[in-house]
Amino acid sequence: MKYVLVLAASLILGFSSCQVNNTVVGGGTTINGITFSVDTLYMQTGGSGELVVGGLARNSSKTTITSPWYIEAQFYTDSTFVTKLGGSNTQIGVPLSPGQQTFWKIFFSTSTVDVRQFPNFTVSSLRAYYSN
Repeated sequence: MKYVLVLAASLILGFSSCQVNNTVVGGGTTINGITFSVDTLYMQTGGSGELVVGGLARNSSKTTITSPWYIEAQFYTDSTFVTKLGGSNTQIGVPLSPGQQTFWKIFFSTSTVDVRQFPNFTVSSLRAYYSN
């Protein structure tokens, strides 16, 4: 009985110390046939700083994309794509019929590095996906 209590206490402590990250980077089911254009790329310098990217997503496929769906991007320190800062996503709440497009914007910040140090940041690996 003593071992069962120790095991239960260990499991409770282990689960309570886990961090939850709502950013799905690399997960989900990819939606094919989406083309992205980026027209917004800037850094918000207030507070701890935040990187922002935005643009249009166009459904170039022959099927309707149902909502909700997500767009994600990988953020890098510069255009060499050597040092990755991380990834972030945004939920899109509207369906897109073939040929339709919608605006999107993704915000990125992290507690591990001051993103204001990277004014020449860039993004890559834009993709649309359904969350599993």
